[in-house]
Amino acid sequence: MTSPLTPEDPQPLHHPGGDARQAQESVERVRDWYNARLVAAHTGGADPEQVAAWRAGRDQAVDDLDRLEDADEDETVQIALVYAARLKELTES
Repeated sequence: MTSPLTPEDPQPLHHPGGDARQAQESVERVRDWYNARLVAAHTGGADPEQVAAWRAGRDQAVDDLDRLEDADEDETVQIALVYAARLKELTES
C-alpha cells in the first residue's frame, strides 16, 4: 500500500491513476478509523457528543468517497490532502 499524500507534497500531484488511488485509500482509512471508534462505543459508555462527532466524520468520509467517483484531478488532489492531514491528526491524538 502506498503512503497517503501529505500537505507538504509538492504541486502538481497529478500522476495518472495515482492520485485517485491515494485519495481513495486516505478517505477509506479515515472512514475505517471512525468506524472502529463507533464499534468500540457500542461496548462502552462513550460520550454521546463524541459518538455524534465520529458518526459525522464517518458520514463525511462516505460522502467524499462518492465525490471521488466524479472528481476532476484538482478536486481529487484536494480530497487526498484533506484526508491525509485528517488521518495524521486522528492517529496522533
